[in-house]
Amino acid sequence: MDIDLYIRELRHTLTVVECNHDIWRAYKIKETRSLYVDTMNSYDLFFSTSIHAHFVSLLVGLYRLYENRDDTYNIPFLLKKLKAESLFSDDKLELLDGIYKEEAKPLWIKVCILRNKAFGHRSVAYTVEEVFSEAEVTRDELRKLVDVTKKLLNELMYAWNKSSYDFDFSPCEDLLRMLEDLKSCRRL
Repeated sequence: MDIDLYIRELRHTLTVVECNHDIWRAYKIKETRSLYVDTMNSYDLFFSTSIHAHFVSLLVGLYRLYENRDDTYNIPFLLKKLKAESLFSDDKLELLDGIYKEEAKPLWIKVCILRNKAFGHRSVAYTVEEVFSEAEVTRDELRKLVDVTKKLLNELMYAWNKSSYDFDFSPCEDLLRMLEDLKSCRRL
């Protein structure tokens, strides 16, 4: 297994996840909505589709990072391989496993419910509202899962090759500039 490639793949997925999260959250928070609600309503179909697409992309990416398969790039399988091949100290593996099991997995289970019953698949047994009710996930918990994943990957990278990664690619400035441009054009 090429650990460097594996880490790059996970890092790329997380970068895309965080960008989708940041755009989705910027659309949804009161501060943005209060400033741009009229502009967004003028392009209602576009913005409602964009909000939905970024949310679904966020869920699919988070799901992918933690799915438990041996034929995809995911964190549980990487941890399993690192342990099986004794590539890290027992203390480091215990730390990584603790972050995964205690911090990430409880939040990921909520993502699974949404992805598996409402967005990746659409269950005939539940309404979307019922699925959200079952998942009991908040915006802050989705942010927390992104942050915990950054922490886990940075711990892993540092143990592997003494590196870390600055996951700082927020597209929010671009989004707000676009909304401001649209708002200005509407005033002309």
